[in-house]
Amino acid sequence: MPAIFSIVKSVFVLLTAVAAVFSASQIDYPTAKATPNPELLKPSGLALKISQIQFSPDSKNLAVLAGDRFISTWPVAGGNPTASILMASIPLTCIEWDSTGNQLYLGTSKSQILSCNPATLDIQFRIHSDIEIIQQIQSVRGSESLISLGNHANFNGKFPETLPQLWHDDIHSRPQNIPNLHYISMIKHAETGVVALGASTGELVVFNPLSKTEGKVIVKINSPIDGLNWSGNTLIATSEGKIHLIDPSNNQVIKTIQISNRLIRNVGISKDEKTFFLSSGSSAVQVIDINSGALIYKLASTDEMISSIALSPDGKTLAVGTCQGHVTLWNTSDFQIKSIIPAGIN
Repeated sequence: MPAIFSIVKSVFVLLTAVAAVFSASQIDYPTAKATPNPELLKPSGLALKISQIQFSPDSKNLAVLAGDRFISTWPVAGGNPTASILMASIPLTCIEWDSTGNQLYLGTSKSQILSCNPATLDIQFRIHSDIEIIQQIQSVRGSESLISLGNHANFNGKFPETLPQLWHDDIHSRPQNIPNLHYISMIKHAETGVVALGASTGELVVFNPLSKTEGKVIVKINSPIDGLNWSGNTLIATSEGKIHLIDPSNNQVIKTIQISNRLIRNVGISKDEKTFFLSSGSSAVQVIDINSGALIYKLASTDEMISSIALSPDGKTLAVGTCQGHVTLWNTSDFQIKSIIPAGIN
């Protein structure tokens, strides 16, 4: 009987050893000849939300702000970026071309406006401002004058006010010919130079920043004016998902169109003034008929959430930026995609 147990034990040990050898043969041990996958060694690109897109006055180039540090310029015709730079030292808030297309202004959250060469993005000079966080910049007349909107430091210990400031003839001044309101949106008419300001309390003010004539409230809407744009001599205001068409000469709202229950900050108007291009926090741009308010088309290239849109001055190209760092260029004549730019992939 002990002999049988001894035989069984020997067989068990032998089988265990064979199993161990077999198991070990299934393990893929590294060898000296193994080469790692280079894709695994590459750091993944950082995707930054497209914060703002601005076309040059001739519609041939566009500047893109991604996040609050990465700025790049691109040819609309396609190809690689003309220039790109990561601003490590100062957060950026907004961008604007001058009327000649020879300068690009960068707003910051550090009381400065930077003037850059669009071809190289080299800083040419800095404008120091009383506005701490600059939210918008408009070129008033060439490179001689700028008007900016942002949080103005209040020295009485109160909360900062959002007010415009004019830089003209190397002098900073707060426009004195406008009502004392809390402004949150601004747009300049490209031809007349008239500036429209939207207030958080719903007032819409128009004034000439280089004139001493008094600015005036042309209409008052019962909600904050989130965004503004000009279409010819018609002023377009967005407020709580509505689009208001306003005639400044008659001080009246021509038409109000309810588009969405969401905030609409981005609105473009076609060159023939027949359609809106707008986004309201979705993955598609809505093309809306101005007369009827009906949805004509939805433009969607990816499933990415839209963060900004811009229409070129010649009306031929619509740029759509997303939270995942891409800019899609659409041809507005046939709604076909021209190209997709990775302007937020750093």
